[in-house]
Amino acid sequence: MGICDLHTHLLPGIDDGYVVEDKLEQMLQIYQICGFSGVVFTPHIYNPYVKTNIPAIRERFQDAEKIAHSVGIQTYLGSELYVSQQENLKCIPIDGRFALVEFGLSLPPHNLFEKMEQLINQGLRPILAHVERFVWLNPYSPILKRLIDLGCLVQTNVEAIEVGRSLRYAKENMIDLVATDNHGDESLPPRMMQVLDAWPLIAQKMEKLW
Repeated sequence: MGICDLHTHLLPGIDDGYVVEDKLEQMLQIYQICGFSGVVFTPHIYNPYVKTNIPAIRERFQDAEKIAHSVGIQTYLGSELYVSQQENLKCIPIDGRFALVEFGLSLPPHNLFEKMEQLINQGLRPILAHVERFVWLNPYSPILKRLIDLGCLVQTNVEAIEVGRSLRYAKENMIDLVATDNHGDESLPPRMMQVLDAWPLIAQKMEKLW
């Protein structure tokens, strides 16, 4: 199905993204021109540091979906689930298949593996968002190896590849997908395509995944 950006914060007025409603069409046109087949909106949920207008998510997505259709790009709704101490994990699945997850930066949450298994038992495949941010998930970490063995996918941000923060993961063939984590930066879609041109094996993984 081509290349899809599976991690963005572009729904106007929802979380910490800064795209206003009348600029969303322009942003989606950039994605379409760059050759993307789709964009996934993944607003934060349960993140203690981000205020998310959860009741408005689906209404704003419906509006965005109409705009995307008018410019010829497919959109999907998901969420970026902050996993911490909650017992029961609930998210908006991406295409009914994936759960994008994030964590605290310094330490893993309690019962991490059980929580990932909980998502897997819901029929979802966890995607570890911007893996380069978590000091406890370095490429040689036994925790990361076990998460991969469980079936978790590993995502890195475009800028992390560009500046070298995730090169160790890429060189170990641990990166399953690159995403923009776009909060409103129009330069990110073309930069993502440049990164995928430089890392064709990651691009191939993404095309097979999506």
